Amino acid sequence: MTFQTPSGTAPLSGRLTIQAALDQVVSQEAHRNELQLSYVRMGVLLISLLLDVAVFLFPRALLGKDHVPPTVMIISLCANLFAFGLVVILRQGLSMEALQRWQVIIPIFDNLLLWAFITNIWRVLGATQPLILTNVVAFCSLVAVSGGLRLSRRAALLTSLLALVNFSYAAVLFQLNLALALFAGITVFGTGYLGMRMAVIVRRHVKNESGRLLMAQFLPKTIVEAAFESPLELLQQSQKRDVTIVVTDLREFTHFAEALEPQAALDFLNRYQGLLATIVEHHGGWVDKFMGDGMLAVFGAPDPLENHARSALTAAAAMVREVTQISPLAMGVGVHSGPVVAGCLGTSGRLEFTVIGDTVNVAARLEALTKTLGHGVLVSDATRQRAGAWPLRPVGVHPIRGRAQELELFTLA
Repeated sequence: MTFQTPSGTAPLSGRLTIQAALDQVVSQEAHRNELQLSYVRMGVLLISLLLDVAVFLFPRALLGKDHVPPTVMIISLCANLFAFGLVVILRQGLSMEALQRWQVIIPIFDNLLLWAFITNIWRVLGATQPLILTNVVAFCSLVAVSGGLRLSRRAALLTSLLALVNFSYAAVLFQLNLALALFAGITVFGTGYLGMRMAVIVRRHVKNESGRLLMAQFLPKTIVEAAFESPLELLQQSQKRDVTIVVTDLREFTHFAEALEPQAALDFLNRYQGLLATIVEHHGGWVDKFMGDGMLAVFGAPDPLENHARSALTAAAAMVREVTQISPLAMGVGVHSGPVVAGCLGTSGRLEFTVIGDTVNVAARLEALTKTLGHGVLVSDATRQRAGAWPLRPVGVHPIRGRAQELELFTLA
């Protein structure tokens, strides 16, 4: 029986490509960041509204003026309502396309708020407190760098450019000399550039972590960790393990598939192999390979598994029981225990982590014998000895193709 890796037959979620899945994870992270920014924005605007109301009610005590028009307070109230609406929208969740649209709208809104802040500060304190311009530069820089949290270079660039436009507006209002204006403008733009770089770095980091999680669907977790932490060691070192191998195959699947559309056959295999993989993982095993309706599972490698033979037999019994619920076809299962070597096989252009050894071949031969002997599950004596007191029924001593020595075989009682 020839096998291929699970990644060759089991598409992510049946449909999504890996790249689409990574983009989705980045989008979710950007959405969480945008929601956190919306909370901060709403808090700042609420404090600003309270201050504006206080100034409107007590202008003499706070500003030394007899009267302050309600314009600023009304604008602040409208901004608060819009900010609250953003929180509600973001909490409901957005698609990737909708988030990209809001990543244009929200920076424009933030910079309109910044424009209103600059205009109000200039009217109230511009003539008497020119150093307040340093606060304006700080706010422009904060707005510019916030674009990096959106994990999109386009959104970060838009945010930075709008912040720079606002600073230019402030420089004209406060009549800042050219040298200082250029210095402060470079500071604002530099902060925005750092935000853009931060977006690229964080996006790359999120994709790397997402890739690690996706790889864990095809490889054991320890192998994925080793691939990221010490890839050379993974390639150079193999491991010798005592394991139990489980090989499965659906009988008459070729004839069954002839009556189905290709997509229907693929959907059936996805359900079938998905069920088997779930059972294997639940009992501590690892799916090494799929090939159409065939599967090779390993119990005891790459991580040692105590009582791996018992775990494999429990999994095999669960497979036989559960498969009848979704498949009209009978299934053959071969179970054998013994030593294997686990490691990377192939060249630099195509590597595969797998297990090699006579144990694998014998398990495949036992599965093939299920058709001849009429038993759904065949278990070797090596597995029976490792499993201890397990309810098995002997079916005699039988020759194994490719081996000179006959083996005593058992089936589930």
